[in-house]
Amino acid sequence: MSDKPKKEKNTKKKRSSSTLKRIRKFLMFLLSLVAVAMAILVLYMLKNGSTDPKISEGVTKRLATEETAAVTEATEAAEPTEATEATEETEPVDPLLYAAQQKLESMTLEEKVYQMFFVTHRELTGQYYASAADETTRAALEEKPVGGVVFDGDNAFSGEQLTAMIADLKSYSDIPLLIGVEEEGGIEGYRVLQSIGVTNRYDPMGVYGGEYATDRVYEIGSEIGSAISGIGFNIDLAPVADTLVNQFNTEIGMRAFSADPQVTAELVSQMVKGLHSGGCLACLKYFPGLSAANTDSRYGTPVSNQTIEEVRENLLPFTTGVANGADVIMVSHLCLPNIVGENRPADLSAEIVNGLLRGELGYAGVVMTDSFQKGAISYNYDAGEAAVAAIQAGCDVIYMPGDLDKAAEAVLDAIDGGYLSEERINESVLRILLLKLSNELE
Repeated sequence: MSDKPKKEKNTKKKRSSSTLKRIRKFLMFLLSLVAVAMAILVLYMLKNGSTDPKISEGVTKRLATEETAAVTEATEAAEPTEATEATEETEPVDPLLYAAQQKLESMTLEEKVYQMFFVTHRELTGQYYASAADETTRAALEEKPVGGVVFDGDNAFSGEQLTAMIADLKSYSDIPLLIGVEEEGGIEGYRVLQSIGVTNRYDPMGVYGGEYATDRVYEIGSEIGSAISGIGFNIDLAPVADTLVNQFNTEIGMRAFSADPQVTAELVSQMVKGLHSGGCLACLKYFPGLSAANTDSRYGTPVSNQTIEEVRENLLPFTTGVANGADVIMVSHLCLPNIVGENRPADLSAEIVNGLLRGELGYAGVVMTDSFQKGAISYNYDAGEAAVAAIQAGCDVIYMPGDLDKAAEAVLDAIDGGYLSEERINESVLRILLLKLSNELE
């Protein structure tokens, strides 16, 4: 950009300063003349018999006060105030926000809706066990320009294969894609790339929590981040920020760092910092905590009778993780009837997303649902119904919707029917675009 406007502004300020100096000199000259005139007047009064010194003093003080006030008013009127200068100056524009808003305005409604979906390759294309992003993938992305693609074992065969597939995927999208994987380390099923030699083998995270191994957790995050970003991934759907409330919970278990929220908070922060140092984004999961339930959300509906006070006791890892740079928060399918009033998954509940996460905790970043392929959603909700409910609740990204076409169509229908507004969609898409632009995703 040109510096001309800035130079013109500086020139105007210099001219204004010079003018003020000339005005002040002129006013001081007038004040001197007034003083001489006052002296002559006093001498005249004395000469003509008005010898009362109080009268002379009163006249002198009154004239001096009036003239000084006049000079002060004139000076203040001539000199621009700070408020005036502030009004004249325009507010600085955040270049990232401006770029995101410009991009948002250029998008169609359909493009904005699809940007809110983070899908598997199969959900995008209908292909099973694809090892390459071919012309079918290109055509699918043009028709359904999703915001991200997550890889699971169905599409991960080697580091070289993934590097080529991810590079092609990125080249097909006008807006940078979130390219993700759930690489927590430690527990089978949540270390997709370990089995093909991309990442190292690590102990369950609960082991490091028990040892309070902060330095080691940072190293693990950095190693994982470097390994996966090196082949094209830009976000790890990790770490688990749950405090282990229920020791018998089979879904979380040793994936959690600790049963102590203070310990969990510190190690979650170290993992986030490590992932960032390795070159990828981090996602905290599963807000507001999933381990309090007995049921595994992959196979049924997890329910906890916790009160809001009990839930708050274990939110420290999430708030600390965000303070240390976590980029996304994933909301769980946990049902909290004592807070929500019914057995409704947290990621479909406005009380949890808009109320607790955004309202009470003040989180303004990207909020993602947990996978809709899990039984807690797929056994109880239609893909479209769940997607609309999640957006109404305040979520920005629908993770693994199950049926992308049905979910996107339902969102568009909800907008047409007045159940969702385009302004609500714009809020989420702007957050997503800002996340991508601020991290310079390719």
